[in-house]
Amino acid sequence: MHITANSSMPSAKRHQHPMFAAAHDAALMPLDVPAAILRQPAAIAPLADMVAATRSLLNAWDRAMSSWRANPMAPARLDDAVTPSGFDRAYFAPTDSPASLPGGGYQPTRDQPQRQLDRAAAVARLGHDDPVITPITQTNGLTAQMLDGFQVWLDGQPLHELPRGKARSLLQVLLLQRRRPISRARLCAMFWPDADTAAARNNLNVTLHRLRRALGKVNLLRHSDEGYQLFVPGEVWLDVEHFMLNAELGRCEEVAGQSGAAITHYEAAVALYRADLLDAGEHEPALAGESQALRNRFNEVLERLSVLREQVGDVHGCLRAALRHLTQDECNEGAHQRLMRCYARLGQPQLAERQYRTCVTALRLQLGLHPSDDTTALCRRIARRELV
Repeated sequence: MHITANSSMPSAKRHQHPMFAAAHDAALMPLDVPAAILRQPAAIAPLADMVAATRSLLNAWDRAMSSWRANPMAPARLDDAVTPSGFDRAYFAPTDSPASLPGGGYQPTRDQPQRQLDRAAAVARLGHDDPVITPITQTNGLTAQMLDGFQVWLDGQPLHELPRGKARSLLQVLLLQRRRPISRARLCAMFWPDADTAAARNNLNVTLHRLRRALGKVNLLRHSDEGYQLFVPGEVWLDVEHFMLNAELGRCEEVAGQSGAAITHYEAAVALYRADLLDAGEHEPALAGESQALRNRFNEVLERLSVLREQVGDVHGCLRAALRHLTQDECNEGAHQRLMRCYARLGQPQLAERQYRTCVTALRLQLGLHPSDDTTALCRRIARRELV
């Protein structure tokens, strides 16, 4: 008799059939069955394999979760670790999309315990609850500043002879990816995607030699079977990490309805972000994606900061954040609208109208578009001296 998985055989008789008995027993057998018992009947040899495989999977999962919890920079949730791109995917995880709340606030879709867990995880990754806006020079470790030029301190002393060109970019990549080794093949693909394998490997060897020579006696670069990695025996402070973590803490506080705490962390993130990872006109494919990801997150922080400042009635604070936002994205209509409202509330309608003309010009030159109806209607309301 031919029996298939979708057979109409009753479930009671299905368990009596030899074909289903083994699978049924496997589902009921505990994982701690002694191996000697499993080996006795030859008929249940596949069952022993199933139990052994299940036990191996569970052990592997326990080890993975233990490693995950032990990593202070791990994402707060597993789904935060899977993002389109980024050296350290935990830092470049996208935030929730703005919902239809007043001022474009975030929709608090998660329950309060989950929000508390998210915030606690972010605080644990940051190491403390107080925002830090200036580099902390480690007396026993490494400090790297990458969002205001590129500077490195080791054990409190600056490294003056930093490498240039590809060696400099390689050092930045290794700093951003310091928690895991990068394979030789991946480095070759990142820095020399168009070169053949032999040429790319030779270029990498030359670049590694230059980097080691620039670091001098400081033996920070380690090589293993898994790849290359920076090894720092002491503490490490990176402004990129603290920018992203303050941005994440600000998001957690905003979702929890704590506007004051969210503003504090957003301001700390803005203070740390003084310049892009890549200077204007600088082209390095290995860092281009991460530089754009950081820039996008910075724009997001500025938008949320200006929205919260406006919501709490801080007109001047909203002005500062919106003006900084427009230096990054001059076509952002939301920032233009917030500036227009701020100027109107300060009794400067002429400045609001001038801001509208600036918005019209930027959209036409950059995108070939006209302002939205909302922006135009706001300008007309201000011109009629209506409250906005």
